Amino acid sequence: MTARRVLITGGAGFIGRWVVARCLEQGYQVVVYDNLKAGSVDHLLEFSGRVDFYQADILDVATLGTVMNEVRPEIVFHLAALHFIPYCNAHPQETLRVNVEGTYNVLEAAAQAGVRTAVVASSGAIYPSVEGLIPETLSPAPVDIYGLSKLLAEQVAAYFAHTKAIACVSVRLFNTYGPFETNPHLIPHIIASLQQGPIVELGNIHTKRDYIYVEDVARLLVALGERVTKGYEVVNVGTGQEYSAEEIIQTLAELMGQEIKIQIDPARVRPVDKLHQQADTTRLHKLTGMLPTITLREGLTRLLQHEGLPVRL
Repeated sequence: MTARRVLITGGAGFIGRWVVARCLEQGYQVVVYDNLKAGSVDHLLEFSGRVDFYQADILDVATLGTVMNEVRPEIVFHLAALHFIPYCNAHPQETLRVNVEGTYNVLEAAAQAGVRTAVVASSGAIYPSVEGLIPETLSPAPVDIYGLSKLLAEQVAAYFAHTKAIACVSVRLFNTYGPFETNPHLIPHIIASLQQGPIVELGNIHTKRDYIYVEDVARLLVALGERVTKGYEVVNVGTGQEYSAEEIIQTLAELMGQEIKIQIDPARVRPVDKLHQQADTTRLHKLTGMLPTITLREGLTRLLQHEGLPVRL
């Protein structure tokens, strides 16, 4: 019997690499579609011989359609995007093209190829800053071009789910961290700094975010792809807990058994920043029967070990 197929755009990227791993564990035949501008084939080396790889861009409509028709996957995980906010702010038109037009291209090709379900990566960045748990029903209020691009991509996904024979899930990912990160977000920046010494330059250390370990994200995305087979869903993927940069530094210092000094760098302070971000995971649990299982402490321990930094167990 032929294994069920999945296609993962951005599959050589950070989250994509872990979705590849999870899909292989679940017995899928995996196809990766990635332009390698952010991702790396090195991320896929351990899966050599088990993954079909196409180096191509989601803005290349002809190639995308050809590959989708050849593969005819059951599920598409659309993770390809521009998502490092400083880059997005500096390149707003490119961000809208890749994140919105690119999403349209992927879903159009998927619908024409008879794909059952598309899981589209969105972001908690579309939400305003509010205290307490954020439900999916909270009105979006993006504060940057990245958040706007993801909100528009969600509307594209809703359009396809309502007008074509394809189910779509917009997954609002909260701050994902772990090995193989491809952009210098907060936690990778801290880890890179610690590899040079016990001093970390940061901006605002008191804003809080919901940090979810990347293996949990992959497990939950695959579960959503398997369980949502019709219609349109919007789902938060987070932990329901929030932590500040200061608290992350304190946890890392405890794990490493050493003092870490924070230096405030005014250049790293964002002109617009949210004080809080905490996912309500009620709908996630209802749809999948699952929740994240890896605590921040455990996830940071795994990341330190992966990066070869000392951990005092």
